[in-house]
Amino acid sequence: MIAIGADVHKQQCTLAVQRPDGKLSMLPSMDNTRENWLDLLTQLPPEAQIALEVSTSGHFVMSVLEEAGWRDRAHWVHTAGIDSLRKQKTDRLDAKRLARKLSVMEQDPLPEAWFPPRPIRELRLRARQRCWVAVLRTRVKNRLKAIYRGRGISYQGAEIYQTKQQAEWLGKLNERGVKRRAELLYQQLESLDALVKEARREMLAESRKQKVSRCLRRISTLGSISVALLIATVDTPHRFRTKRQFWTYCGLAVVTRTSADYYFDQGALRRSRRPVVTRGLNQNYNRRLKRIFKQAALTASRRGPFKPYYERLLARGLSEELVRVTVARKIAAVTLAVWKKGAQFDPEKILKPTT
Repeated sequence: MIAIGADVHKQQCTLAVQRPDGKLSMLPSMDNTRENWLDLLTQLPPEAQIALEVSTSGHFVMSVLEEAGWRDRAHWVHTAGIDSLRKQKTDRLDAKRLARKLSVMEQDPLPEAWFPPRPIRELRLRARQRCWVAVLRTRVKNRLKAIYRGRGISYQGAEIYQTKQQAEWLGKLNERGVKRRAELLYQQLESLDALVKEARREMLAESRKQKVSRCLRRISTLGSISVALLIATVDTPHRFRTKRQFWTYCGLAVVTRTSADYYFDQGALRRSRRPVVTRGLNQNYNRRLKRIFKQAALTASRRGPFKPYYERLLARGLSEELVRVTVARKIAAVTLAVWKKGAQFDPEKILKPTT
C-alpha cells in the first residue's frame, strides 16, 4: 500500500508519501482546490490510500474524495491522540506522521472519525438551517417582549406577535424611538416566520428521503420535525450496541456512585451492604436528543399508546418527574429498536421489556 498523509489547511495542502519499501518522502505542496485534488487523484495508483485530519478544510477534501470514488480509500483521522508528546510541530512533520501511521494501520488502527454519507450531510444542513432561523426568531420575540414589559404593558401568550394586532400594540408605545424599534422588530419577525416555514419544509422533504423516516413517524409521540432532527443527529442506530449506550447519549442515563464497597471483618474481606447512591442523570449528552425525548414523554402523558404505561408508573407511587424520565427512556429504547430492525411500531409491545 502507498500511504499518503495530507496536512490540509484553508489555502494550502502539504503531502507526504510512505512507499511499500519504507521510503518516506514529500510531495509538492498544492493549493487546496477541488481541481487540484481531482488532478492529483488521477496520478495516484489504485493501491494508494489517503489520511487527513479532521477539520473544516478536511471536510471539504473528504467530499471531493467521495465524489471521485475514493471514499473507501480515504481516512478522516482524529490527530489529537497521535504523538501527543511530540515537541516539534510543522506541516511537513504532520503530513509525514499521518503517512507513517496509515502505513502501519493493520498493526495500529487509526483513530478515524465517522464521515456521514451525502444524504445525511444534506439532512444535517437542512436541520441546522431550521434550528438556526428558529433561534433567530425566538431572539426577536424576546426583544419585543422586553420592550412591552419594560414599559409596564402587560400581554398574554403570543398575542403581541399576531400580524392583525400589530397596529394596536404599536399604538400603546408613546416614545417615538421605541415605537420605531418595535416596528423594525415586527418586520424582522415577519421575514423570519417565512424563513422558518421554508426551512421546515426543506428539512422535512429531505427527511422523507430516508427509508427509516416512515417507520419512526409511526411512533405517535414523535412528530415529523422530531424524526427529522433525530435522523440528522444520530445518523445510524448501529453506533449504539445497547439501549443503555443510547440513553447515555440522550442524557437519560442514571449516574450512581459508591464508596468503600468492601471491608475486613475478622480478617475476611466482605462486601458492604451500603446502598448505591443515585447522582441524577449524566451531564455529558446531546442536548437536541434529550429535548426530543423529553417532549415525547410530555406528549405521552396526555395521549397516545404510551399513556397507559405512564399511568401505571404513577400508580406505583413514583413522582411525576421520575415517571417522565422513565417514559422518555422507554420511548428512546423503542425508537432504537424500531430503527435497528426496520420494523413497524407495535403499541401492544410497549408494556413489555425492550431489548
